Amino acid sequence: MIRTAAKEDLESVYKLIRQLTKHDFTPEQFKTCYLHNLKNNHILVWEEDGNVCGCGVLTVHYSLHYSRKSAEIVNLIVDADYRNLGIGRKLLLALEQIAINNKCVGLEVGSGQQREAAHRFYYREGFGCSHYKFTKSLTIQ
Repeated sequence: MIRTAAKEDLESVYKLIRQLTKHDFTPEQFKTCYLHNLKNNHILVWEEDGNVCGCGVLTVHYSLHYSRKSAEIVNLIVDADYRNLGIGRKLLLALEQIAINNKCVGLEVGSGQQREAAHRFYYREGFGCSHYKFTKSLTIQ
């Protein structure tokens, strides 16, 4: 079932995100980011048999290139053991509904170049690839 994430889901969401990214961060850094996102964004989780096995994070903002509100799915992950069961699609549709309810005119999602299965999923769900996303790692003091 889909529900809004809570503080108590921190460890479960951390484990999911570790499946998604190879970025180096500490559990404490993740906690700070997670708690910020709980307050400022929309985080949904999929719970199956008492286990959080999927997560989606949506941010709503005013984009200058739309000159109206738009939304971006900044994370969408389903545990490897629960993929191809429709969980990702249900999370995606729930996040899309949040964007619609917030009167967003666009919904964007980024996906790593190596994630070909994810790309097929997004195409199947009606997304197109309209632009590239460039990233640069920064050294902070």
